[in-house]
Amino acid sequence: MFRAMMLAAVMVLSVVAGSIAVAGSSAVANHAGNGVGNQVGNGVGNGVGNGVGNADGPMEQGTAKPLTISWFRDPGNANGPYPVLPNEYEDDTSGISMFANAEGDVELTVDNSTARNPNDKWDMVALHVESEGLEALDPPASGADKGLVTQNFIQNESWDLDVEQTDGDKTLDLAANQEDYPEPELSAETEAEIPPVMVFADTEGVEEDYLNDDGSDSGLYVWIDPNRATLMEDGEETSFEPGESYEGTFQAGDQTQTVSFEMVEGESQMEDDYSPANSFNQDVVGETKQMTASTMAMVLEPEDGENQTTTLEVDGDYQLGGDTSGTIPWGEAVGEFDFTGLEGQDFDVHLYSPGYLPDAELTSDFRDQEVLLESENRIYMASGSGTVRDVIDPNYTIENATIRDSKSLTIAYTNPDDRTAGGIAEQVGDGHLSGDSTIAYSSGVEDPYYDEMFLHYETTDEIFEAIEVSPGTDSVEKFQNSPLSLNVTQTNAQDGTPLSLDLSQNSSGVFVVPDNSSSDQRLYNSSEMTGLFFSFKLNDMTFFEDGQPTQPDVGDAFEATLTIDTEAGERTETAQFRFVEGRTTLANVEEPLRIPQSEDATVQFNSTLARGTAMGIQFTATAENGTELINTSTGEMGLAGMGPNICCDGPSTAPWGSISTTIDTSGLPVGTEISAQARVVADLPSSYPDPLVVDQVEGEIRAPPEATVSFSSQTGDGESVTVDSADLSDGGFVSVHTNSPTGPTIGTSDYLESGEHSDIGISLDETIDETTTVYILVHTDSDNNEEFDWPANDGAYQNDDGSSVSASAEYTIESTPTATPTASPTPTASPTATATPDEGTDTDTDTPTDSGDGGPGFGIAIALVALLAAAMFLTRRD
Repeated sequence: MFRAMMLAAVMVLSVVAGSIAVAGSSAVANHAGNGVGNQVGNGVGNGVGNGVGNADGPMEQGTAKPLTISWFRDPGNANGPYPVLPNEYEDDTSGISMFANAEGDVELTVDNSTARNPNDKWDMVALHVESEGLEALDPPASGADKGLVTQNFIQNESWDLDVEQTDGDKTLDLAANQEDYPEPELSAETEAEIPPVMVFADTEGVEEDYLNDDGSDSGLYVWIDPNRATLMEDGEETSFEPGESYEGTFQAGDQTQTVSFEMVEGESQMEDDYSPANSFNQDVVGETKQMTASTMAMVLEPEDGENQTTTLEVDGDYQLGGDTSGTIPWGEAVGEFDFTGLEGQDFDVHLYSPGYLPDAELTSDFRDQEVLLESENRIYMASGSGTVRDVIDPNYTIENATIRDSKSLTIAYTNPDDRTAGGIAEQVGDGHLSGDSTIAYSSGVEDPYYDEMFLHYETTDEIFEAIEVSPGTDSVEKFQNSPLSLNVTQTNAQDGTPLSLDLSQNSSGVFVVPDNSSSDQRLYNSSEMTGLFFSFKLNDMTFFEDGQPTQPDVGDAFEATLTIDTEAGERTETAQFRFVEGRTTLANVEEPLRIPQSEDATVQFNSTLARGTAMGIQFTATAENGTELINTSTGEMGLAGMGPNICCDGPSTAPWGSISTTIDTSGLPVGTEISAQARVVADLPSSYPDPLVVDQVEGEIRAPPEATVSFSSQTGDGESVTVDSADLSDGGFVSVHTNSPTGPTIGTSDYLESGEHSDIGISLDETIDETTTVYILVHTDSDNNEEFDWPANDGAYQNDDGSSVSASAEYTIESTPTATPTASPTPTASPTATATPDEGTDTDTDTPTDSGDGGPGFGIAIALVALLAAAMFLTRRD
């Protein structure tokens, strides 16, 4: 017996030890390689840091990287690339938030080359490492200096940064750059101190795009202004110069990481043998050492024809990590031009950089990119030349092609760039363009307008050459002469005469835009990212009804079918869209507006405008004597979709989208007059007031919402409960929970109107299978959508003491008669490893199941069964 017991115990210990070993090896495997995948070898010095010292220090291994911030950051506002006020951010979102916002605007990129622009101004440097333990530096959590820890970093013996020239003797001392420094050039007055070197600790993970996927979300930034920073060389003060290389070494305890960066002249170069096709959207590519995403201008001068000018952003030519790229040092400057009808002609092309207005006053436009790229201000960079080649083939046929998907998209008012896939992608990135099958027509304004629409079809790349080689003087003509066609027809005509779109009779307002992997990947369901856009500027184009020009009305619905004629047969795909009234209303609440006294009172508007419309809410509260008690406005917000998820970053409006804000009204007396405005705050046509008020409601402050609930003990089958009564001043829901009032939710009532309700039956999502205590919680409908959205919204009603309105009672499962078990013969003991239960003994017939994750549960269970079986067997032998 002793030997058997020992054997079974060894089995248990073996399983446990093996499980721990597997789990440990998995943890090691998951940890290994973190921060290593982005170390790209290129022979130039990629700037990615190498971790040295203890691997378990606060810094994530292999994450030190150089970032570059454009000197032209924040054009037309206060102080551009400086991460402290004054700038375009409010006090509570400045400091560390500048890095996140600049990255979102593609004006901060991972780049180990920092360029001196042709205006003699350096871009900014930010050395970054992903790290934990930054709370020790005591970063401010809000305000103008959010995250700023320069002095604490300098004084903390556990942290340090050495910046040294790799090909010389220059060094950068952080402490020496905190006093007696030159003031920055600003376009707004400030009393803020802006030294040329600042250290920021991001403890909240405000920026993730250029972080390692498996690393820490928190990190340290050392921001450097090379225009003002002072370096030391042989005891003398000096500065950064082009052609120099530097290494920055972070130290945290015994752990170090090194990052390299170069200082380069922002020069550019172009070719003298370009040969674009006589088609539209043809690329002319130059090279520049200016920062990735820098804005430049390219001008085409054909031998016979009008000049064309396009603005562009510099593209990085490799990737250090995350989704941003660097120039190291050359990046691409790509201009798109229309060479239709220019076959055989020679042309010149010139590249320009933004200029600088040294004699201009420091006004809001002294860094405005459009102003600085005007012909009299811009700086010449490089020239190229070439000859347009003839590719027209009127008889071109497509062997085969496919269409994978289609969708409609909308954008408020108009898209600044309708003709290029890159321009359309920029509007997706800015949040203005989203998938939506409803197109708003706003007629209740001084100048009625349609939101702009796009149709998008995912296709294979065979269509690009078919359109390019077809004859025509613009994109629409070339499309119509290709083996492709588009039919747009109304589907709900009341009189039997549907509206239709005739591309040949729309000389403006319609653009065909092929996309060969140049647009935003969020628009695609396929990884191939090839397709076709149709841009419809509905205010400038015409539909036809029985041959007569007309415009769509609210309620009109359409189908748009793209057909590709191939040798293998026709390929078709259809998208649907419809027109809705462009209006904005207070969300599901009857006017007048009545808001309770609350620390987080909610105001929500619903709108049928395009999801990307830049909207905001203004809220005011006025005392009886006319004194303004509250006057607050939100920042720019995009409509949150409430319809189906078509593409991009969430549901469409279809037709409703929403904006909401919370206001602290707890200190306002009951009866205080209030007003709320929904406003369009950006990207408006010049003929509209800015901001444009699209809805305004008046009302008053009312007492806080009140509720009571009664719930008594009951017996049931575990599939439903009945709440005796509930009285809700503002309507809402009651929810059913186990363990506690905020425990797992196992059931929810339908929406309950304001007032008293009795015998509220609630079907349970999870069956109760044993007698237990059930808890009832009473909720408001805080977002006014009559849908239960807790815990994101729809918080609980509160008692006077701040506790939640709830109730609890015992729920007993109905008992059912059980059959008397039939006795079975007593088995004869047998000297085998498996024991048979005695007569009348309860047996567990459940088969052990695998936990599914390779964990110890399964093995331990088997070993325990073996141990018990051995004990029973030996007991019987005894």
